[in-house]
Amino acid sequence: MYWANFFHIYQPPNWSPRIIKKVANESYRPIIEILKRNAKIKITLNISASLTEQLHELGLKDIIQNFGKLAKKKQVEFTGTAIYHPILPLMPTVEIIRQIKLNTLTNQKYFGKIFNPKGFFPPEMAYGRKVATAIQLLGYKWILTDEICYNGKLDSAKLNSAYKIKSSKINIIFRNRYISDYFSFHSNPNHPEYFWKEVKQEKRYQPALITGMDGENLGHHRKGWDIFWENLVTDKSVRTLTLSELLKKYKTSKIISPRRGSWSSQAREINNGTPYILWDDPHNKIHKFQWRLIRHISSLVEKNKNNANYKIARELLDKRVASDQFWWASAKPWWSLSIIKKKTQELVEISDKISPLEKLTKELSHKIIQEATQWQKENKFKNIADRYLKTNEDKNGGVRFIGGKKITS
Repeated sequence: MYWANFFHIYQPPNWSPRIIKKVANESYRPIIEILKRNAKIKITLNISASLTEQLHELGLKDIIQNFGKLAKKKQVEFTGTAIYHPILPLMPTVEIIRQIKLNTLTNQKYFGKIFNPKGFFPPEMAYGRKVATAIQLLGYKWILTDEICYNGKLDSAKLNSAYKIKSSKINIIFRNRYISDYFSFHSNPNHPEYFWKEVKQEKRYQPALITGMDGENLGHHRKGWDIFWENLVTDKSVRTLTLSELLKKYKTSKIISPRRGSWSSQAREINNGTPYILWDDPHNKIHKFQWRLIRHISSLVEKNKNNANYKIARELLDKRVASDQFWWASAKPWWSLSIIKKKTQELVEISDKISPLEKLTKELSHKIIQEATQWQKENKFKNIADRYLKTNEDKNGGVRFIGGKKITS
């Protein structure tokens, strides 16, 4: 059986050095060691340049060097992405292209010419037509996303042929959501036979099993899962390959018009026209104010290119469009008043670089914090989370996984 493994590793800009070092020891280095001692294992890897530059700054250069060496040996295939993890379909096209170019330039600074990706990973696997258009302009050949984007339903994509996006040159690859999440959240490392049983019963492993998940699941989020994964991919019946190699295996190709969605989207959300609800919920006032503030500050920065602080403000703006702030304000089920306040203040600091007394910035930032504080005080966030979880039952008996995270209550 062929198995195409995709892993995404990322840490937000200016993240805790303690956390990054911990993840490096528990996940990144173990993955490297597994690949070193098993020369036949191949993976497709997205390493966001946001993480790469922090690894360099923290003296964790061995991780960069080793992934580079493994790429030269063709055990690792790199993908492109957006440097600071924004939800690309919600961004203007010019900003999509900017984020992707910054990611490539930064990673090439540290990896050299070996970083020359042909495939693309959109953060949170958030797909939209404008993303496909942008990456085609930049010369990418394929994009990876979740199977729900095939037609808005799970378990519909056959995964046994190549797919090309209509009116484009871009191939689209769909990960198997069920098996990806089964491995991460339900499998038993003491019984690999249970995993293979699920794969065979699920049936969509021809010509290859396609899984995609956070690389941090191996050893960091899930202790011992690095060794468990190694045992699975070194099974005598398995041959691993990269996603680019998989595309060459397909004998047929179908032209499709994928739906908008992400790796956490539910069918009803896609049908309701809210495919990115964790980051842009039309019924969430905090989200509305957050997006108004970002758009206002973006406009303010671009209108002041002659300002002495423009370069600093522009670089900060690149970092401040990350998806995290919306995620923690969604209450579906993620919630953190402290993160909402922190991210809002970081946006205000950009505005202050250009115009310290800018009125609309102050008004919008106040509305975000006021609304979020009220949600916290009245327990509104918890009520929203409870309702959301009730509509996201998992077919394995109540344990849910949303956006790569395990939810039990």
